[in-house]
Amino acid sequence: MLMPKESRDLRKTMKRLGIFLLIVFLFDVFICFLFYRYTELNGVLIGFIIICITAVLYLLFLLICARIDKKKKERLEKSGKKDPFTKE
Repeated sequence: MLMPKESRDLRKTMKRLGIFLLIVFLFDVFICFLFYRYTELNGVLIGFIIICITAVLYLLFLLICARIDKKKKERLEKSGKKDPFTKE
């Protein structure tokens, strides 16, 4: 059974991941269309390029999320306020 804090973190992570996947999927479709339509590259090579682009974007996404969470935690500690949802 998940604790309330773990459940909240899981929902936040799933929400962020869902938004990321939607945006990246649309971007990948656009890039794939451009490659397929205007270049003479093989389909497998286009797929490999799309996978590489997606991997780099996911790593950037993870870095941005980590920084956002770190800044939020620092700001919460600096203000001296306690998170109302934690029981610590």
